[in-house]
Amino acid sequence: MRSRWKVAAATLSLAAVSASFAALPAAAAEPVKGTLQPLSEAVDGYAVNMVKGAHSQTKTPFLLDFKLTSGEHLAVYCVGIDIGWTFDNEAMTEVPWGDYPDQSAPFKANANKVNWVLHHGYPNASLAALNGLGLDTNADGIELDEAISATQAALWHFSDGYNLNPQDPVNGGGNSGDDAEKDVLALYNYLVGPANVGIGEWTAGALKINPGSLSGTAGERVGPFKVTTNGTVTALNAQLPAGVKITDDKGKVLAAADIKNDTEFYVEIPAGAAAGNGTVKLSGKSPVIELGRLFTGKHANGSNAQPLIVASSDTKNLDATAKVDWKVKPTTPPSTSTTPPTTSTTTTVPPTTTTTVAPAPQPSPGLPDTGASILVPALAGLALLGGGAAALLYVRHRRRSA
Repeated sequence: MRSRWKVAAATLSLAAVSASFAALPAAAAEPVKGTLQPLSEAVDGYAVNMVKGAHSQTKTPFLLDFKLTSGEHLAVYCVGIDIGWTFDNEAMTEVPWGDYPDQSAPFKANANKVNWVLHHGYPNASLAALNGLGLDTNADGIELDEAISATQAALWHFSDGYNLNPQDPVNGGGNSGDDAEKDVLALYNYLVGPANVGIGEWTAGALKINPGSLSGTAGERVGPFKVTTNGTVTALNAQLPAGVKITDDKGKVLAAADIKNDTEFYVEIPAGAAAGNGTVKLSGKSPVIELGRLFTGKHANGSNAQPLIVASSDTKNLDATAKVDWKVKPTTPPSTSTTPPTTSTTTTVPPTTTTTVAPAPQPSPGLPDTGASILVPALAGLALLGGGAAALLYVRHRRRSA
């Protein structure tokens, strides 16, 4: 067996790498750059014998340390078996899988399978997990060196079309007495076998609450607020007055475990609450998303440098906050039911006033007064008749005198 100090060294190295995994941007305005660290910072495996048709070559796999400009460290493997790496400062830039530099290589066609190897190989899968697969290994199981060798060989299989030599998988493995060949071949066959159904390109972790703020009135459920996430909600922290609750649309109080992707929640405000406001904060963890990030670069002479692909990661912390405010419930004046008083109809009889009226002159006794006296017209008629008679007598007298 190789010295087991390497297990402890690798554990410390990977712990340092994992501890440094902070939130990394999925798509920053500026390209993400980094520098491959010296091999003294890497953990090596057994040299493996790779074949492609009539061509064969022996390569030593390394789990490398890659430092981003921001200071974070990532554990990476190589893809592009025939390309030399570069240690130049910030020579490597993150690119999408489609920008893999060798367009003739099978990497693009097999990118999903490459990513599956990263998810199920070492170090994303621990040695305990790998030994729990029930593979046909030696009694002592898969060890660190063997896990690195098998994982890197599986990556080269999909990125470059090479195969691990089944008759002689490990260079010097059998001769050294380590008997690593069986373990390396068993894990390699698992990683490239039927179980590998592929995993798509990595996606940035996200946690959002939409809308970011709402207003309402005391006595209402203000909402809905919709949660979208590709991670897991781990905490619900509400800065709200006493009595104000986070509920579903039926009024059931929600806890962090109840909130998942597409969950809708409400802020329920008691009817008697004073005007106020508050915040609802969700915290969570992203999926393991750094796996599969691809970095490419150039040598000083302009030729392609060996691409690096991220092999280990941790979840990122996610959080989202929504605000809510509310007014006092409007006061409705009490409804007054007024019964109109019973109407009492009183008939007032005016007092009788006795008025003495002078009697109108009557034209003749015994005839009732009908309201219009005929005395004046009668006298006028008599006067006219008298005048006419006098005129007639005068005319006759003149004729006789003549």
